[in-house]
Amino acid sequence: MFNKKIKISFLNEKWELMASDVNLKYLPRIHELIYLNSVYYRVANIVHNIGHMQDIYIIIEEYTDDYNLFEKKD
Repeated sequence: MFNKKIKISFLNEKWELMASDVNLKYLPRIHELIYLNSVYYRVANIVHNIGHMQDIYIIIEEYTDDYNLFEKKD
């Protein structure tokens, strides 16, 4: 999908860097879940900065399991 040089970074909801130079085959969609550093995160927004090198910032927030999608380990 990505032909030219692209830098993909994950930022939290306070715009602090969580992960940089991540290799992805496809960009996630908004509200999809990402498993990063042993924690599930929800994609809140995706920001593109198009210049000489395209930067993509994926804004994520920690996922709270309101719908009980995951089994609890007792």
